[in-house]
Amino acid sequence: MEKYRIYEVTTVKIKPGKGAATATWWHDKGRAAFENSPGTKSVRVYGVQFGFGGEYQLEIWREIEEYGSYDRLDEDMTAHPEKYAAFSEATDVLEFGPTRLMGEWPQSQFRAPQE
Repeated sequence: MEKYRIYEVTTVKIKPGKGAATATWWHDKGRAAFENSPGTKSVRVYGVQFGFGGEYQLEIWREIEEYGSYDRLDEDMTAHPEKYAAFSEATDVLEFGPTRLMGEWPQSQFRAPQE
């Protein structure tokens, strides 16, 4: 079976005058909160360039193992809400926007027929 990758991409807007506080939150708590979520393989944050993100300045890309990661995340959030307190604190400095799934699926790639 061919490998695939799934990314949960969360858009984020920094509240006015909260740039330094946002950086502190990300380095002290935010990155770890995303990384410690069940099924997380990697986490990266990108600044949106050339205005392509509209009103959102950042994208947080969390690579997940599989769609079942969301079931484990729901269970973990219910069982250990204190582990996710950083997301509540983030609302002081950030406004979370839409989230989308991106990926590299073998079935989504066009391949010329084999002769």
